[in-house]
Amino acid sequence: MSLGAVAAAPAAWAEPGAPTPSAAPAQTCCNTTLSVAGPAAVGLAGQPVEFTEKITNTSATESQDLFLNLVADAGAGMPKNGLGVWYRTDGGAWQQVPMEYTSGSFQGALPITITLGPGESRVLHLRLGLPMGEPHNGDSDGGASSVRLTSSVGAADGSWVLQARDIRTIAVHGLAAGLAGVPTTAVRGGAPVEFDATLVNPTPSDYLNVNSVLFTDKYATVQVKRGGAWVTLPPVTAAAEPGLVGHYLRERDHKVPAGSSGSVPVRVSWKANAPLGKATLTESIIVNEGSVPFRGTHVGAASAQVTLTGGQSASPSTSAGTTPTPTSSASASTGTTATPTPTPTTSPANTGTQLASTGGDGGGTLALSLGGASLVFAGGSLAAYTRLRRRA
Repeated sequence: MSLGAVAAAPAAWAEPGAPTPSAAPAQTCCNTTLSVAGPAAVGLAGQPVEFTEKITNTSATESQDLFLNLVADAGAGMPKNGLGVWYRTDGGAWQQVPMEYTSGSFQGALPITITLGPGESRVLHLRLGLPMGEPHNGDSDGGASSVRLTSSVGAADGSWVLQARDIRTIAVHGLAAGLAGVPTTAVRGGAPVEFDATLVNPTPSDYLNVNSVLFTDKYATVQVKRGGAWVTLPPVTAAAEPGLVGHYLRERDHKVPAGSSGSVPVRVSWKANAPLGKATLTESIIVNEGSVPFRGTHVGAASAQVTLTGGQSASPSTSAGTTPTPTSSASASTGTTATPTPTPTTSPANTGTQLASTGGDGGGTLALSLGGASLVFAGGSLAAYTRLRRRA
């Protein structure tokens, strides 16, 4: 059901398929008010974020039977498995609201009737999340920079009379990856370069099933410091992408709580037969990766370049590099260090670097071009991450 306009007199529901009108939040009529508290933001592919909606019957004499309709517009880039809304039952259990999907818009009503006596109120506990697939079956084909949530209270007497409405925009953010302290040069066949791989969760969403992968070329050896000792990481490749080499920096399927941050000491060395010139290091954050390596929802990335030489030793970092910042477009990071920002951008961008990936309801594998330094993930919805496209 779509909504018609709210007037001073009781309004009726518009015909199905009518566009959701633009209006100020918390419009009311008919002795009913609606007050919505949050959320301001959610994390892409993170756990759902709780918020409340309070419905009040302001009549001093009449009872009302009402229902709550929800429309979440995320744009055409959002796949059908990309968004969900849950409500808390009287018994305390969370149940998903059945919603219909049309071109990035999700629409449904809570399957309960809300009966309010004169002067009574009811607080509904809801959750909004962008799961982008299922556990261990993430979908990278899409994303959103924001969600426009329309909450509408209607009469449950069959008249579909609109009682109150609230419209708000909820920001969508991802995780912020970073490579801090990467030297500008390294000697092939020589000593490794050392730096920190960082991960920041600036969102209100907890994250589960997270994998942090450092992509290199086939000539690189990657180690991380665990328990005070350097441990060599096994290289991982996807069958369809033999040139793509990944190294899992942290434990598989780890958790990243809301508001948390951390870093892993890393060092990388290159074989003596590695080509001279630029070598790219890319940290990619993948959620709900499945059995196919690197296939899942990509929610953060950072990249840095090291020049391989035939000299005697690696030179220290001489530049702070480029930090991903909230801008209207992604800018290529060609410096020596990529550091995370606590506020990832939500604007679409096209850096020319292409990454093809599928998951959830699609087939295919990931193809990552390591030639670029800045990346745009989730269909171009998060700047400083590589653009995702589903391969035909």
